[in-house]
Amino acid sequence: MPAHPLQRVCYVEDDEDIRKIVRMSLERIGKLTVEVVGDPLLAIEAIKAFKPELVMLDWMMPGMDGPTLYRKMREVPEVCDLPVVFITAKASEKELNELRALGAAGTISKPFSPKDLPQQLRAIWEGLP
Repeated sequence: MPAHPLQRVCYVEDDEDIRKIVRMSLERIGKLTVEVVGDPLLAIEAIKAFKPELVMLDWMMPGMDGPTLYRKMREVPEVCDLPVVFITAKASEKELNELRALGAAGTISKPFSPKDLPQQLRAIWEGLP
């Protein structure tokens, strides 16, 4: 279990409406500091600059999907150890298991309840080694 509570989250999502909902949920309800990135091709640089404790990746995005971005993050020393949670409506159990085997911290299914999202993330955070 991490030594301190979750405070900083970076969320990579191409859908503007979902970005707004997640930001509101995490900032207002969850009292977290959130950096939202709309373009997965810019995500690694934004993550390096923001220095979050946890990263949330949308599964399906144009340009680069979440799993591909996750694999690229694993190659970058500054972000390779960050816990990653996938937000998905479409991933199969086989795909989710493959990502967990690679080290993904968890998954949250769409649709999700904005009021429950902060607690879901904290539960994943508290379950980390």
